[in-house]
Amino acid sequence: MNWRDWLNQNNYQDVVSKADEAMAKITARGSKQRRDWWKTLAGGINGKPLVVEGIEFPVLQAAQEREGKPITPNALRRNPNERAPAVRQTGRWPGKKRGPRKRKKIK
Repeated sequence: MNWRDWLNQNNYQDVVSKADEAMAKITARGSKQRRDWWKTLAGGINGKPLVVEGIEFPVLQAAQEREGKPITPNALRRNPNERAPAVRQTGRWPGKKRGPRKRKKIK
């Protein structure tokens, strides 16, 4: 399930309309920018709402849980039983496996 379907099913249509407005502005600029909306909806430092294209997005408690952030008092939860879908592991961008770092010799 994607973020848009989940928001619609959990009574966050106002947030979907804000995201649509922001994406329309991004597209109108000619940008092909992609955004992880779960991270946007999880908020910033200390649960501060994020602003995208001049539009302030609310902080959702389910998004904070999904992203592993601490739950803040300003986070919305419209349904006490709502749970965001788990993060999908696609294997598309595997992490780099690094060996031991080589240190430069100081003369």
